Amino acid sequence: MGVLFDYFRAPDASTAAVVLERFAGPRDPDAPPMDAVFGKGFEPAVMMVRLHSLLTGIPYDELPEGELVAMEGENGPWVEQLSEELRDALADAQPSRLPTVAEQWVRTKEFWEQPPAAEVLPFLGEITALARRARQAGERLYCWICL
Repeated sequence: MGVLFDYFRAPDASTAAVVLERFAGPRDPDAPPMDAVFGKGFEPAVMMVRLHSLLTGIPYDELPEGELVAMEGENGPWVEQLSEELRDALADAQPSRLPTVAEQWVRTKEFWEQPPAAEVLPFLGEITALARRARQAGERLYCWICL
């Protein structure tokens, strides 16, 4: 078993925090549906910031980090708010550029095992589409994290 990461959109941090009341987070089949993407092990604090750097060309250490907005207990689950800059970089990503970004991303040190780019490409398509919907709705992106 590992850590679960579900990315979702919400209008504000207090709305996003309600996800902690759901047994299985934003993709809980027994709760009202939310616009969410399964993160497949892509954690927000380092891997998504590295992706942000690849998408924009801004050095990793100059990019804003996400912010913890809610937690249920010491062992989670937690909800992290991603930066608006990351949301916008994802929303602005051109679909035709994603295969190249996937190739670059899987070669970074954040991937313990370097999977083929084809394995991360579906996630990139889903998270960029989620970011576009969030921006269009004036919402933020959040990540539900559960051990």
